[in-house]
Amino acid sequence: MTASAARLPRVAFVTIGQSPRTDVVPQMLDDLGVPVAAEEFGILDGLGADAIAALAPAAGEYRFASRLRDGSQAVMGKPVAEAMLARLMASLDDGRFDALVPLCTGTALPPLRTLVIEPQQVVDRLTAALAHGCRRLGIVLPLEGQVGSFHLIEPVSCELRVTHASPYTDMGTGRFAEAGEALRGCDLIVMHCMGYTEAMRAEVARHAGAPVLLSNRMVATLLGQVLDGRGGRGL
Repeated sequence: MTASAARLPRVAFVTIGQSPRTDVVPQMLDDLGVPVAAEEFGILDGLGADAIAALAPAAGEYRFASRLRDGSQAVMGKPVAEAMLARLMASLDDGRFDALVPLCTGTALPPLRTLVIEPQQVVDRLTAALAHGCRRLGIVLPLEGQVGSFHLIEPVSCELRVTHASPYTDMGTGRFAEAGEALRGCDLIVMHCMGYTEAMRAEVARHAGAPVLLSNRMVATLLGQVLDGRGGRGL
């Protein structure tokens, strides 16, 4: 077997914050179940505080929250964050990687030559499929300002309850317990942000008394199956 034939699949994880995402990528790599060569990139890498502050959402604009390298939260307007992500993803679409994985569940991306595991598509469509067996579906979002305008790619026929808890500012504040209490009575809960961790999931589940799914684990499980056995043979 040649060295090239034995190479590991190469995956680029791309955050709308700053890399590395030490809060979620290690867990995702464990969930893959297959060895990969991973690299991380962020749309805010190399930007200072003033430049990041300038990306704040305009009045009435949908907003994203993400994590900076120091663990703090950055809030950006959706249009500028999505445009910056699309440019960064395009710069990685040059044959270096077998798969590109944006770490955001709210972005829509143009088609690329490289395989893209797009969390919004994966999480929303799986959530909509699971909703067929639910009377009440719960969703947890990072920001209170996202709650009123949230919608899945596909509409669901069951009751939809939406609450918020930030993975970057609310751990240890009791907000995850409150989110779980707000969603008691739901048949299933989806934590609709790639920044949520297993500890946050467990806290919501404990107070909600319902199954709770993490978006990043849903994506990682799918990616692992896609990559399994494909190293060195191309995708």
